Amino acid sequence: MKTFDWVKQILSGGQTGLALFSPIVARDQNPLVRLAVGGGAIAGLLGAALVGASALVALALAMAAIYFLATQVLGLRVNVDPVAIYQTMQRQANAYGAN
Repeated sequence: MKTFDWVKQILSGGQTGLALFSPIVARDQNPLVRLAVGGGAIAGLLGAALVGASALVALALAMAAIYFLATQVLGLRVNVDPVAIYQTMQRQANAYGAN
């Protein structure tokens, strides 16, 4: 196997690599067009993933700010007992019976 055989495999019309991200219309085009279309699709997916990840971080920061304001500014106390939550869930699950 040669060093750059994977490049030929990606740029070929097969079902591997960037060919999976390019539409059928672009598969008959030259390798540069296939690379541009496949790269654009991957860039779009990565951009969407980046937007989703940043939204998740923003949500976590907003939840932390609300928790800080509720506990430090308003003086609310939050007591969470995981054992009590688990026991409540077990009682509710037993009420439904076996699956």
